[in-house]
Amino acid sequence: MLPCNNYFILNFGDWINSQVYGNILMAISVKAFFTFLFICSWSVCSFADITVRVANLKQDMELVSRELAGLRTEVELLRRENAQLRIQVEQSTRKQSSNVGNSTQVLQRISDRMVSIENRLNQNEKSQLALQKSIELKIKDLISQMNKGFDQVGSPPSISSSTPKFEQNYPQKGFVHVVEKGETISSIAKKYKSQTKWIINANQIVDPKKVFIGKELFVPQK
Repeated sequence: MLPCNNYFILNFGDWINSQVYGNILMAISVKAFFTFLFICSWSVCSFADITVRVANLKQDMELVSRELAGLRTEVELLRRENAQLRIQVEQSTRKQSSNVGNSTQVLQRISDRMVSIENRLNQNEKSQLALQKSIELKIKDLISQMNKGFDQVGSPPSISSSTPKFEQNYPQKGFVHVVEKGETISSIAKKYKSQTKWIINANQIVDPKKVFIGKELFVPQK
């Protein structure tokens, strides 16, 4: 009986040991399983988080790329506007330079005209002054002549010693003769057999040389 009991005790011990070991192994395996599950879940969660972050990064990169494309477009537009502005500035500067050149030419012409006009005015002033002086001299001469004439008219005639005295010793008979062209007192006296002295005294002729055509002369005769 003892051997059987010992065998039973040994088997029972082995069974217990096997059960303990099995429970331990089971516990270890469960723990390992849960650990594996935890690791897998953590890895899955971390992978999902990583994928989400990558997706977010991709979206951010797309947004950044779009913004960069917009900025590039704006920069290109700014470059074009800058080029157009440069062209406009160059054109305006050229126009201004041409306008300045034209304005300087116009101003030069105007100044030349003004100088010529001033020269003409100076010449006219000089000629006017000379003409005025000559007119003043002429007026002075005229005034002096007029004064002399007024003096002569206002003063009584002076009897000069050179005035001839006419005699009355000529024949009272005779006739009237009208002086014709080419006739003189001497020729008339010879023509009618009279004397030159008688004709001068009878007609009171101061200058015998000044006998005009058509003048009536009394020709004395004996």
